[in-house]
Amino acid sequence: MKETFLTVFGLNHNTAPVEIRERLHLQESGLPDLLKEIKHTAGAETVIVSTCNRTEVYLHSRHPETSLEKTREVFTGAFQFPTQSLQQYTYTMHGEEAVKHLFLVASGLDSLVLGEPEILGQVKDAYRIAASAKTTGFITNKVFHKAFSTAKRVRTETRIGYNPLSISSMAIELAKKIFVSLEEKRILVIGAGEMCRTALKYFHKEGLRDVLITNRTYENAYKLAEEIMGQAYPFDELADLLLKVDMVLSSTGSEEPILDKPFVHSVMKKRKQKPLFFIDIAVPRDISPEVNDLDNVYLYDIDDLKDLSQKHFSERMDESEKAHGIIDEELAAFTESLRHAAMAPLITHIVNKAEQMRADEVRKVLQKLDNADPDTVRLIEGLTRTITNKLIHPHIALMKQHNSKAMVEILKDYFQFEEEDEERMDYRDQGEQTRPETD
Repeated sequence: MKETFLTVFGLNHNTAPVEIRERLHLQESGLPDLLKEIKHTAGAETVIVSTCNRTEVYLHSRHPETSLEKTREVFTGAFQFPTQSLQQYTYTMHGEEAVKHLFLVASGLDSLVLGEPEILGQVKDAYRIAASAKTTGFITNKVFHKAFSTAKRVRTETRIGYNPLSISSMAIELAKKIFVSLEEKRILVIGAGEMCRTALKYFHKEGLRDVLITNRTYENAYKLAEEIMGQAYPFDELADLLLKVDMVLSSTGSEEPILDKPFVHSVMKKRKQKPLFFIDIAVPRDISPEVNDLDNVYLYDIDDLKDLSQKHFSERMDESEKAHGIIDEELAAFTESLRHAAMAPLITHIVNKAEQMRADEVRKVLQKLDNADPDTVRLIEGLTRTITNKLIHPHIALMKQHNSKAMVEILKDYFQFEEEDEERMDYRDQGEQTRPETD
């Protein structure tokens, strides 16, 4: 029976700058095809988590190193990204380390903003997409469901998410540092997704009322303005809108920059060089970095929020320690349950083999007993079953208690458990259903 592996391969805000993260960022629409390609090529259960701060592939395979290598090849091909650069910015974890990493991610403990509440929903969405694409399996289902319940426990039993922070809230705090007070400022929000929705709620809380909203789909901008605050405008009026505002906060799903240096340069001429501040929290970035070279233009991207988040990080360290303790407890319990589950094929084999031997011997005895009455047959059946159970029970109990590789190998040899037996009886094929968690 082979040891169960979970592997995570990816990059995040700690290992790669935003210009690298955006090159390896995946739009939701592109996830199913890549998931299926990795599963087919690498022969592994696959879930991909791709957010503004990370792109990670979670794999489960009987041959983890081979699957990992094939996954890297798929990545370099899909993104046209050099292999050497991929190694420079990525990390790989196996086994318990990989499981713990997922627990930390889902709980907001591996985020740019410690305790970030948005990440759990993003991880659930990633799992839902993989389940719908049929690239998950017994192990990934178990691991991700456990990650969700662990994150829920962290939120319930600690104050890591008290007065919750997010990328959007950090962006608003940065805006406050720029202007001191936002009440007299006019701000343009580009985009109508969850990041912009959250930002508008913070603007409303700060007492800001002069907010303009634009989006490629005008109806979405209008709905957002009606639901929270602001005035919606068509996207083709973007140049005129930039003439009227003091600051721009942008977070769209565009794969290419929506504002480049020549465009902003022409706007600044019409503004007569009145300063303009941009906060770009999109990945891939909405605003070309070269815009920051223009006079009186100040561009901040998602990596500029790191220093600001450190202040809040120190304030949450005590709660973080409690959260890490919870994760260690959940990891230990989960690992133990998974080890027991991994022994299921061998235990089933032992029980079946013993029962087959018992039945064969009873049949031989009954053939020698002419016309044995039903009571005698029941007595023989009961006696032999009792003896058989008493003989195999200590082996199974010992295996569950110690669960050492050496002992498992001895029992495999003793009961003639072959590789093909494991393939036929693999516990991962026992009808475990993929059921995305919604809570």
